[in-house]
Amino acid sequence: MARRKTAPSLEAQVSGDATVYEKIVGKFKKPRLSREHALQARPIRNPGLKWEELDNGEVQIVLPRRRDTMGRVLSTLFYVPKSKPVSLDVVGARVWTLCDGEHTVSDIVEALMDEHKLHRREAEVSLTEFLRMLGKRNMLAFAVPTEYLELEERKDRKKEQTQKKPAKPPKAQAKPGKGSQKGRKRKR
Repeated sequence: MARRKTAPSLEAQVSGDATVYEKIVGKFKKPRLSREHALQARPIRNPGLKWEELDNGEVQIVLPRRRDTMGRVLSTLFYVPKSKPVSLDVVGARVWTLCDGEHTVSDIVEALMDEHKLHRREAEVSLTEFLRMLGKRNMLAFAVPTEYLELEERKDRKKEQTQKKPAKPPKAQAKPGKGSQKGRKRKR
């Protein structure tokens, strides 16, 4: 049986509150977080990726070829390069550099609002979509405070408990009237 690869521990990259931010959430576990909790998450770059900042303010990230079974099969059937460069524009580069584990999503939203004269909602929507895309490509992980995860786990456990207990159907009671002896008057 093939062993699944797990996400590398990124705790060491989260400075200061390493005990609070000990659970790293990325592609492997997707808790349902409220908006407030998601804004307090700290995006962290994948340390396995090589990247460099270019002279024009852009960032170029080098994505390695997939190493799983599907990647090996595809690389034998087709020509698949060993790595793929991804370029981020100036705004994406700024977000990428702020994804260091020290800044929360809310901090990054504030920086985008100040630098690009955006309304809060515009900055939040654009940033969350960009971070979601980077997370799906395994370029980022999110450090979420354990208190938020524990709260969500408790809610999930309660939901599972209520789903496990089947609702007892109400007992059928005879209605007075037709077919029952209670509501019927006897004729003499």
